[in-house]
Amino acid sequence: MNGFVLAAGFGKRMGTLTTNTPKPLLKIQSISLLDYSLYLLHLWKIKQVWINVHYLSEQITQHLLPFKGFPIHIAEEKTEILGTAGGIRTALPEELYAEPILLINPDTLFFPKSGFTPKLSLTSGSKIHLYLLPAPEGQNYTKIYIQKDNTLKFGEGTFYYIGLAILDPTCLVTLEKHKYYDLSDTFKECSEKGQITGEIFPGEVLDLGTKELWDSYQTKDVFGKELEKIQCFLRSSYMA
Repeated sequence: MNGFVLAAGFGKRMGTLTTNTPKPLLKIQSISLLDYSLYLLHLWKIKQVWINVHYLSEQITQHLLPFKGFPIHIAEEKTEILGTAGGIRTALPEELYAEPILLINPDTLFFPKSGFTPKLSLTSGSKIHLYLLPAPEGQNYTKIYIQKDNTLKFGEGTFYYIGLAILDPTCLVTLEKHKYYDLSDTFKECSEKGQITGEIFPGEVLDLGTKELWDSYQTKDVFGKELEKIQCFLRSSYMA
């Protein structure tokens, strides 16, 4: 399976932290958000990865130049940001539409239970499969309900999308390339057709989407025993 990292956003909720640094390159315990996503993709045996970039894109491009862990293709959205769906539609070659791709949002740190691997295929009739968790109280996440057949209904329920999904790229073929589209609209359209499924993510996540959340974790041991493994992967992947 191929992967796609959504890294083009402005990171406005991070305040001054992203004035001169794109959000995917912000570091916690010396590990950037982007590099942690690459570490997970390595664990999940992803073959090659596309990364869309826009805001301060040259920094991400330069950061990834020495990366040798697996093939990475950078899709720069030069003139204007294309959104999550528009970015995928424009960047991913159509010859790869024959199989699903794994989407990962580096804004969130995923800590799956041992042995977890994202699905390699979609069930019959499904175009998208989302990983979900119970929505925290007081947070403004889109509510999602898991129906008996594992299809999803948006706007009600007690779960939220954590930023990890399997997507059949053919659900984007009606979109024009180089135009802005948001994946949330695609999710809802597929939901109305019964073409989106989901399951509970087996593990925990850490949302670092605001400056306040980020600051609160700067003095904590976020990665625990996994830190040494992450550092080892990055040393070998970024060797000159």
